[in-house]
Amino acid sequence: MTRASATPRADVGAGVAVVGVLVGVSLARVAFLAWGGLDLSPDEAHYWEWSRRLDWSYYSKGPLIAYLIAALTAVLGTSVFAIRLGAVLLSVLGAWALYRLGREAFGTPAPGALAVIGLQVTPLIWAGSLLTTIDAPFVVAWTLALWALCRALRDGGHGAWALAGLAIGVGGLAKYTMLFVLPGLALYLVRAPERRRALGLAGPALAATLALLAFAPVLAWNARLGWISARHVASQGRGGGLTLVHAAEFLGSQILVLTPVAAALLGWGAWVGAREGLRRGREPYRFLVAFAIPVLVAYLLVALQGKVQANWAAAAYPPLALATAGLLLERRARLDPAGRRRQTALLGAAAGLALLVSALAHVTDRLGVPAAFDPTMRLRGWAALGQAVGAEIARMPEPGRTFVVASRYQVTSELAFYTPGRPPAYNFNLGRRMNQYDLWPGPDAKHLGWDAVYVEEGRQPLDERVREAFERVDPPVVVTPRSGARAGRPFAMYRAYGFRGAPRAEGPPRF
Repeated sequence: MTRASATPRADVGAGVAVVGVLVGVSLARVAFLAWGGLDLSPDEAHYWEWSRRLDWSYYSKGPLIAYLIAALTAVLGTSVFAIRLGAVLLSVLGAWALYRLGREAFGTPAPGALAVIGLQVTPLIWAGSLLTTIDAPFVVAWTLALWALCRALRDGGHGAWALAGLAIGVGGLAKYTMLFVLPGLALYLVRAPERRRALGLAGPALAATLALLAFAPVLAWNARLGWISARHVASQGRGGGLTLVHAAEFLGSQILVLTPVAAALLGWGAWVGAREGLRRGREPYRFLVAFAIPVLVAYLLVALQGKVQANWAAAAYPPLALATAGLLLERRARLDPAGRRRQTALLGAAAGLALLVSALAHVTDRLGVPAAFDPTMRLRGWAALGQAVGAEIARMPEPGRTFVVASRYQVTSELAFYTPGRPPAYNFNLGRRMNQYDLWPGPDAKHLGWDAVYVEEGRQPLDERVREAFERVDPPVVVTPRSGARAGRPFAMYRAYGFRGAPRAEGPPRF
């Protein structure tokens, strides 16, 4: 790959800028975690539940996130701060990997520094640096894999191939999206025939072996359970036919999580980068765009017939940000002083708007953002709900023989974390899709005769199967948890007595 040469002064200057930004944003994130303004998200609470039952894999994801949370809570104790500190630390590691990928691809530090600084302030990366979900370790592994592949395809060294294989295998333990490395590599080799000779060396075999060894626990676990994770992943985004609604939602969500100016810049980078790299064969755009485009195209196609979450396309943005940064710096070198000032103003506006949106997301309740449009609503009210459920348990005849149960894994997981004393928490399957709770022991014969507090989101009538699972169920107590001045969603709490046995889901399992 053709690369520019960097001077020591440029290396130092770019490194200082990156370190300064990372120190600043990391201190801000740690301060926010210490303040504790937002509860665990349902996914974070669910992964914490996984960390209490370590296994080779889990229903919907690999085990890496559970291992990470288990390690953090073992050292720091079980708390929101401990669980989320991993996201902050991984954001620093991911930024370092992106900077090194830029240095490797361009031979100069400036594109990597610009990409790191630009991405760090976007709401997508800002949220991913505060919430300990599978995206945090995945993005690190993905970026490390691209860095190693960039070096391996150019130099063919066994060390680079080994790192690529380990990063791909470990990344698969975090998120199966790691498999996008395969179409990305295929597209690159189609457009870069001179790099295909690297496939005839021992390095790719070494990488494949290490990737499979690292990913083997997931394969063994799934083989034992009838490839349940593969069946779940295959059902994601499945809709009722072709529609433009979800595609428009997907594109709109990318604009929101990146902010409009940053999204426009990355869109421009994708278009020009594809022209320069895939059509004209220019490096490193050919390499970077080859690993970004398949991700975006795949999810856009999925969105034509089903719902796609905003964060699913996150893998596209590290290489795309680097390509955009390189193109902007090339363009800057050709501009006159006035043009450079305009470009600086544009980049400043992009960073400023992104940082402003990221910062304001922490105080949406104080800004009066309607609950329906507030992305932090799913992070509010859970601690208050747990306290309310704890008060209901205290009113039961035998609080020590009372468990908590809900029909949605999100509610069960939050109650498992936030209910005082952390009583046993279970998840009834009343016809919903499967989740990890279905693979764990539920309330069984040893719980016969126990009491429970059943929690349902909303005010719909109680399912008769829940009523039949107990000898008696009291009328609901409706609570609307509050987070500061903001009222959340209503929940109905039912005191249930004399457990008879869990209801059984009707029909075949839904994945």
